Amino acid sequence: MKTEIPTGFSVTPQGLLQMHMAMAASRVLSAALQIDLFGHLAAGHETAEALAGAAGASLRGTRMLLDALVALGLLGKEKARYLLPPGTRAYLVRESPDYVGALMQSDDLWNAWGGLPEAVRTGRPSVMVERQEHAEAFFPILIRSLHVVNREPARRLAAALGVGTRHRGLRILDVGAGSAVWSIALAEADTTAHVTAHDFPGVLKETARFVAQHGLGERFTYLAGDLDRVDFGTACFDLVVLGNIVHSEGEASSRRLFRRLAAALDTGGRLAILDFFPNEERTGPPPPLLFALNMLVNTENGDTFTLSQYRSWLAEAGFATVATADIGEQGGMPAPAVIATKA
Repeated sequence: MKTEIPTGFSVTPQGLLQMHMAMAASRVLSAALQIDLFGHLAAGHETAEALAGAAGASLRGTRMLLDALVALGLLGKEKARYLLPPGTRAYLVRESPDYVGALMQSDDLWNAWGGLPEAVRTGRPSVMVERQEHAEAFFPILIRSLHVVNREPARRLAAALGVGTRHRGLRILDVGAGSAVWSIALAEADTTAHVTAHDFPGVLKETARFVAQHGLGERFTYLAGDLDRVDFGTACFDLVVLGNIVHSEGEASSRRLFRRLAAALDTGGRLAILDFFPNEERTGPPPPLLFALNMLVNTENGDTFTLSQYRSWLAEAGFATVATADIGEQGGMPAPAVIATKA
């Protein structure tokens, strides 16, 4: 009987070779982005010869890369002409407002995952992206992609929280705001809300740029500082957003953070947490468990945690109720929002 791996590969010699070569599609995409192949196509260069010339690349290599992109469904082809489908034009051309390729054109994650065997042996990564000197270089790249990916989930979160309908005039704190994708959606839903966006100083420069693009500059203020030491105040906020922060902080730091955020919330205030959750047995689904390894190779203490762990830690921090809300996928993974309410 053939055994199936949850990712769609089978435990056969052929299936295992397929799994091993699954990295090829990732490298094809990154290579195309690094030589701006999609941008050159958008500029009107449609043959392998023209594209090789525009990219300053070899004809042999360019032709092979183009054909692989066609096979992967990222390009079309008619005789000697290569074609740019609408989705590829929208998401993979650098000049597009919906460009998600900023992270994919970087080799940072590729290089980090190359250190997985050593990280498993030692329990430590080669780089810790949560530390300021690395965060201010890495996260401005990451958030350009995540802003597009999480735009719709953020709007669904605003609706699930009743922002702008049941709740107006909110004082909102966005912790580790990044592009402020979550709080921008909240501020757009509640036109009387005010947002305090927190992050490292070097990241907040990017935050302010995204906020300005949405025309919300007058309703945002900025709080710069290290997550472990910054003062969030006492009873200052009605809603706190923690968007994909816990997985990079790990258990001990997150439990301390929950207590500090409970103190920062006014009575009846809510904490909305976005993250990726494995099942209680940690046997699936694959994406959050693979993402845990992404934290192993990139952070000192990061991991992914089950919903029961969140419930326990939030109760310990003083939250009276903990619920979940379905906001669809974020980052390609099914991920409910966790909403905790302070007594």
